[in-house]
Amino acid sequence: MKRTLAPERDMFATLLSGVSTLPGMTADDERYFRDLYDHLIRVSDMIDSYRDLLTGAMDTHISTVSNRLNVVTKQLTIIATVFLPLSFFTGFFGQNFAILTDHYLNGTWTFWVFGIALDFAAVAGLLVWFRKRGWLGGPTA
Repeated sequence: MKRTLAPERDMFATLLSGVSTLPGMTADDERYFRDLYDHLIRVSDMIDSYRDLLTGAMDTHISTVSNRLNVVTKQLTIIATVFLPLSFFTGFFGQNFAILTDHYLNGTWTFWVFGIALDFAAVAGLLVWFRKRGWLGGPTA
């Protein structure tokens, strides 16, 4: 609408300013064209205000979608960070557990301490740290 309305508004502006004349134009015709020009200006201003309103609504929508994406990304990062030490300890002790228990440490407690308790301690430590940072809904530091 703006592309259609702007040339018409400019045409009426040049006509009413006296730059170009129409043969046979009377004072009544000039008042009528001035009224049309006023309506074109009003409609043009309304189009501009609606465009600004729509731009603001689109910015708000994009901001909302971006915030939702940030929350999902944070949740996925927390899940990946919790599973990172679990994967490391499982891989490390999966390859080296027999050597550790047979040659260096004796007893059945090594499985429970190194195999299980270390995993739980890593996850618990990460969850406490995330809670202190406010990533899990706790108070922020």
